[in-house]
Amino acid sequence: MLVTNRNGCDGVALPTLPFQLVPASPDGFPVENNEGYQLLIDQAVSGGSGTSNYLQHMLRFSAFTSYLNAHAETAFSTEQLPSGAMQAIATDGTTTMNVAVQLNPDLSETDLNGVPVRGIATVRLALPQPTQLAKIISFGLSLAEIPAGIVVTNTLIQALFKPLLQQLTSYVQSTVERWLQIDVGEDIDGLGEDLADAAGDAAEDIGAESADLVVEEVAVAEVAIDLSAAVPAFAALALLVAVPLLITALSKQFQVHLEIDNQTNTDFTWSTPYTYNGAMTAQPAQSVLPQMGRAVDAWGDETDVPVVYQANFSTMNKSGYEGTGFALQLSPHGMSGQDLAVLISIPWADDNALWIGDFTPGMDWEQAFDNNPEAQLRVSHGNQKFYTTLSIDALSGNDDIYHCVLRIQPL
Repeated sequence: MLVTNRNGCDGVALPTLPFQLVPASPDGFPVENNEGYQLLIDQAVSGGSGTSNYLQHMLRFSAFTSYLNAHAETAFSTEQLPSGAMQAIATDGTTTMNVAVQLNPDLSETDLNGVPVRGIATVRLALPQPTQLAKIISFGLSLAEIPAGIVVTNTLIQALFKPLLQQLTSYVQSTVERWLQIDVGEDIDGLGEDLADAAGDAAEDIGAESADLVVEEVAVAEVAIDLSAAVPAFAALALLVAVPLLITALSKQFQVHLEIDNQTNTDFTWSTPYTYNGAMTAQPAQSVLPQMGRAVDAWGDETDVPVVYQANFSTMNKSGYEGTGFALQLSPHGMSGQDLAVLISIPWADDNALWIGDFTPGMDWEQAFDNNPEAQLRVSHGNQKFYTTLSIDALSGNDDIYHCVLRIQPL
């Protein structure tokens, strides 16, 4: 495919190198399953202050979102990695984001999940030691063909890094800016969809632009990237970094945030069959919470350890003088009789309450929500295949903003 945009210095129209992002893993922005993360997630499901401390770590990502928005293009600086890859780095002194591009030698094609690619692009969001918490997502860089007249040399490959990084970081910046401009208003039911739409609109706008490929001070081509494959991952990231900021700005009562960590080798389908006096302000775009798997790091190699996929949910009460809460059903793929039921109740006057148990066909979710949850900071449940732990940071008080963590482990 040859696309022409403008004329070069010799009057000949410049060809376009139309790159496309290809998903390297399931949708989402998973966390690296390292020792530091395991210690943090143990703390997260302990209930009370342990859960609260964990969520304070996670909410540092929200502060970083504000930093990116405030500093715009000046937030990122560029450097070369030992592997020859290039990366753009932004940090607020606590959280660091790396946007990296690793191109194949000679721009040769390699296989990525059955799709030929010519390199890898990685976005990594990390907190420093001792937290050691890092979220990572990778994409293949696909290019159907190299236009006639473009000779691949090491100089050309080095020149490609700048426009590719420029468009990737522009996408990050534009997405963050759009998230924080969303007018939430009083109707919060569609907030999750609005965040995803903002990521999609940014991908369309940045993807429609192109950047100069300059070799030895001569513009030889235009570089464009189709960013649509990045939208699901960034929509998932929005639930972590943007939703807390947007919801807090509303100053409403009874906000509930839930994070689910799937530490198994099984995919789960989730559903929310019952919500009490609330609106699901945010939930994953995809109904499948993937199993653990390897990701591709900034050097183009697989991570040493599997990554853990997370699902983030938020809900808020609609009435100012009633509580809120919701029910979740988690269904493991390829297994029967192992579905899990999860209930989180945030009453107006009583203490918060939790429950986990086996799902039964024909289950009356409203009755279960009214009768089963008990006032406790932590509850666990095991069936034949899985051990599940649910915790909440406080039974009452807490400025009426509560955080829950649900961990699924194999038996």
